[in-house]
Amino acid sequence: MKRASDVELILLNEVDNNRYVHLYLEGDTWCAYERSAYYLAVMDFLVSLDIEVVHDGYEVILMKASFNIDQMRLPLCRSAVLRSVADDRLLFQLDKPITGFVEWKGEQLSGMPA
Repeated sequence: MKRASDVELILLNEVDNNRYVHLYLEGDTWCAYERSAYYLAVMDFLVSLDIEVVHDGYEVILMKASFNIDQMRLPLCRSAVLRSVADDRLLFQLDKPITGFVEWKGEQLSGMPA
């Protein structure tokens, strides 16, 4: 993620997201942020978890899950349906809402080095 507009798009997609996994292609890596990252983690999808801190006149801390493009398998999981495809984005819809993001993010932030 490089531009403020990318951060704005991610925040808009994730603010009340309780049913979708938004994936963004960054180089040779698929990345998910915030709730989408959480959904991948609780679905036991093998991802690397990181914190992405965005500095552009403000500081935003985003949870980021990523995996190499070679690890992509469809279906993403049994409970996800592919809804949208673009050159650098994928959108999956989950069959039921997943809760617990706020608590999970708090745990992740407390367990990661600053």
